[in-house]
Amino acid sequence: QKWSAQIRFDAGIALPSMRADKESLQPDRAWLVEQSPRQHAQLRGEAEAYLRSCLHFSDGESEIPHTLKFPAWNISPPIFRDPFTDLGFAYFDVICSGPLPQDTRPLRVTLAKGEHPDFAIGFVDSTSILTLTPGNTINLIESGGSLPSEQRSFWNFLSYGYRHVIPDGWDHALFIVALCCLSFAWRPLLAQSLIFTLGHSITLALCITDTIPAFPPNSMQWIEVLIAATIVYVALENICISRIRPHRLMTIFLFGLVHGLGFAAVLGNTIRQANSIPTPLIAANLGVELGQISIIAATLICLSKFRNRAYFHK
Repeated sequence: QKWSAQIRFDAGIALPSMRADKESLQPDRAWLVEQSPRQHAQLRGEAEAYLRSCLHFSDGESEIPHTLKFPAWNISPPIFRDPFTDLGFAYFDVICSGPLPQDTRPLRVTLAKGEHPDFAIGFVDSTSILTLTPGNTINLIESGGSLPSEQRSFWNFLSYGYRHVIPDGWDHALFIVALCCLSFAWRPLLAQSLIFTLGHSITLALCITDTIPAFPPNSMQWIEVLIAATIVYVALENICISRIRPHRLMTIFLFGLVHGLGFAAVLGNTIRQANSIPTPLIAANLGVELGQISIIAATLICLSKFRNRAYFHK
């Protein structure tokens, strides 16, 4: 028996020159279609070499041999599929396949450590999608050859969103900690967390659907500056006011829109690769909200020992 998995591959990752140029924008579909036959052949060859260097399939003990197929190149010139989720960017399908492991062992896939993008891996005969991040290993197919369920796919994207708050989103975590320092009442804190999630969810959705055009890579430093400014503002406001006022919720919502630009930079491409935007987007946003609630709970526990001390309120 054989297994088969599908990757919606970003053409810009294939070429070493593009990977090395951190300032280059993600190429669009027009660029992909307009390449010459020689360039298309080079693109396919570089994509295969790159995937073989960073993706490793095993049964947990030994490597599993696999083949890589590029359906667009079945005819000449290649014809590239253009689903809605591509949003005009340059993607093409890569089909990975090979024999199932012996003795009902699970099929595992590892993405090598390093500056690799996150991957969304789907299946030819299933709507399930799994995310894979650099330096990590996941069970692609469970023991006995069963494909991941849609529930596992949902939980996988939920975990993916959570991971981009804890432990990867330290700036996002600092903002949530700052929200906790004005009021310890759980209802106002939950309201602030939810309105913040609403803000960054809107921006993330607008970026993923290309309603907000992609930002040049060098603009990310300014987005990071804006995110840092939101943390400083909330910290200063905590000093200047003694209770939560209505304008604070509106301010947090606007700051959520700013933080959504940062999330779009790290989550957007992987969600687009999933060939289905709504479910991964909802799951990832729920994961982010659970991460925020975890930070609120941890902060309140840490501060509970000091909240009744007189010096704490000075």
